[in-house]
Amino acid sequence: MLAGCGDKTRTQKQVCEIFNTKYPDRRISQSTVSRIENNVNSEFREFGNVTGIPKSGRKRILGDEQKWDILLDIQDNPHKPTKRVAADNDVLCQDQ
Repeated sequence: MLAGCGDKTRTQKQVCEIFNTKYPDRRISQSTVSRIENNVNSEFREFGNVTGIPKSGRKRILGDEQKWDILLDIQDNPHKPTKRVAADNDVLCQDQ
């Protein structure tokens, strides 16, 4: 059972149905709901809340070393496409 608003609880199947009704173009399966629930529960036990859960995906803030790598890459290859520079330096382009 998953917690909901107030004292309302829902099954994974109900959560899946609610999500798929609200976002028909971004459908999820019950196994996805189960995986998310398991991840959140384990992180909640570790951190005591869900705000401390590390985010997945690429970092959005660049460190100084990564900035230098990008500048050197552009200096060495001034005609290299921006998307290629971003991909080579593990940076997310805004239009991706």
